[in-house]
Amino acid sequence: MGQYIKTLYFVIFLMMLANFSKADICGPEFDQQKPAKTSIEIDAAQTDDEKSVFIYFDQSLSMQGFTKLQPGEDNYYIDLLDDLQQIAENVGSKTFYHSFGKRIEPIKQNKIAQVTKPTFYECEEATASCNNQESKIHLPFRQAEDISNGTFIIVTDLFLSNKQLVSTSRTQLTKPLKSILKNGKSIGIIGVMNSFNGTIYDIPTREGGTISFTEAKKRPFYVIVIGDQKEINKVKKNLEEQHFDGDEDKYKFTLVTSTPVLQNLNQSELISENNISQNITKSENFKLEFEKDKLPIYFFNAKRKNKSISLKFDNSDIIVPGSTGVSEFKINNTLWSSQKTNCRKIDHDNDWKKDKRTNISTLEQTDENLEIEIFKEIPLKKLFWGKRYFYFAEIYAQSPGNISEETFKEWSISDAEAESFTESNPTEYKTLNLDKIIKILNSVANEEFTPTLVASIALNFELEK
Repeated sequence: MGQYIKTLYFVIFLMMLANFSKADICGPEFDQQKPAKTSIEIDAAQTDDEKSVFIYFDQSLSMQGFTKLQPGEDNYYIDLLDDLQQIAENVGSKTFYHSFGKRIEPIKQNKIAQVTKPTFYECEEATASCNNQESKIHLPFRQAEDISNGTFIIVTDLFLSNKQLVSTSRTQLTKPLKSILKNGKSIGIIGVMNSFNGTIYDIPTREGGTISFTEAKKRPFYVIVIGDQKEINKVKKNLEEQHFDGDEDKYKFTLVTSTPVLQNLNQSELISENNISQNITKSENFKLEFEKDKLPIYFFNAKRKNKSISLKFDNSDIIVPGSTGVSEFKINNTLWSSQKTNCRKIDHDNDWKKDKRTNISTLEQTDENLEIEIFKEIPLKKLFWGKRYFYFAEIYAQSPGNISEETFKEWSISDAEAESFTESNPTEYKTLNLDKIIKILNSVANEEFTPTLVASIALNFELEK
């Protein structure tokens, strides 16, 4: 008899526990989307084991002017190239050096110092054999496509004519880029305004020919890094610390990536009481609880006279620094109601009624924040009081932006502008078609972009009169 009583008590205890669990859920059944991999997760999944670094130096003749000092102007080029060896060792286990122009040629370890000398860019052979007459930037990109487990650093002036960015030539650049981005890699572009003492060749004219220019005292060169974002940031940080002291006026940076979303706020546990408006945190019976998959649920009592419920997230927690950013966010939301207001008495299978309306809230992105006005489209005063409501929302990064395109705009000239710009005898010479190059890179990255879940939140509240 005693054993029977014990068993009975145990069964009753399990039933009570089940009821408590059901009461704790206090919400309807719904599907919660699993977040896709974001920038932080992609980087975390990468390993550094036996990863090699491949460095490519543009050997075209116009690069020679960076190696000659210009009185009164800062020269970063020589010191930066010297430091690249040490930076490469911090990134990978082995480093391989190359020059590129018409073709790619390996550079022996004991010959690397020549890159900072003017003679490296000269050629005494027949023109057909020289490697300093062209700058086929797609060649290093193609090798980066073939060797996925590597970091690639390209030093170049990015001075590309319009004919190199159209038709077959454009495809030669975009095809490997698509593959690189699809594999989770990104492309960092660091631009440095540097002293210049030489000749800029192949400047297009209005009539279709080309001219040269020798009066420039400054022009930018670029360090392009292809790899994981953590490696790109490591190179960028090293260059900043060694040469620029964090002074961003001396250089520019942009990140071309198909994953401009830094992280999912739920998975990174960055959603708290601070994200919701104070009129809710100060309301009666307010509490914040986390359910499965780290879903935050805000519990509170609301009054119909409440004008708004707002959520605010920092863009710096969502968007990869220096990237194109996000131009459009989207919110998918659903609302349920129950005649029963006491959570412990609600049968989550039968008592919740789904609202047919889905246009409930609005999104607005400012320079600093992503702001969500909940019940902006369906005000609380239009809901029935004396009920319990459950609101569930998922926020997606829907479209990539173009923030990075503005970064280098002032350093760019087009083919059509080149001759008149040269005739103005500028001391600071711009980069040919830089704006177009950045747009092409971003366009390919945008094609590989997929909508990304940024955050999931829920509100569970009793609506009072």
